[in-house]
Amino acid sequence: MYTKDTAILKPVRRRKTLKVVSRFRLCLFITIILLIIITIFSFFLLKGKAQDMPDYFVSWNVNKGDTLWTIAKVYLPKGRDIRDYIMEIQEWNEMDTPNIIEGQQLSIPVYDSSSRIKTAAVYD
Repeated sequence: MYTKDTAILKPVRRRKTLKVVSRFRLCLFITIILLIIITIFSFFLLKGKAQDMPDYFVSWNVNKGDTLWTIAKVYLPKGRDIRDYIMEIQEWNEMDTPNIIEGQQLSIPVYDSSSRIKTAAVYD
């Protein structure tokens, strides 16, 4: 009755093509998806920038023996790496190198008024 050579033919299924029923709905859907994507990306981009603005600045007059490291230790925010904070002090003061000289005025960015300021000594 049946042999090995018998070919079994199956009907070929054609993929169902999607038709755009309403152009308005398609445009609305694409617009909503794009707005969601833009919102998500902007949230992550702005989240990092919001933390970059200091609450206020302190003016520091450099005395003999001061280094950026010792100055940064005074106003270092909690959980922040001191090297990053020193680089930020350099950026705010437009310094190319970490070298400071006696009598130089520095603007020190301070984050959070309740930060752990160890000494608020003012040097004249």
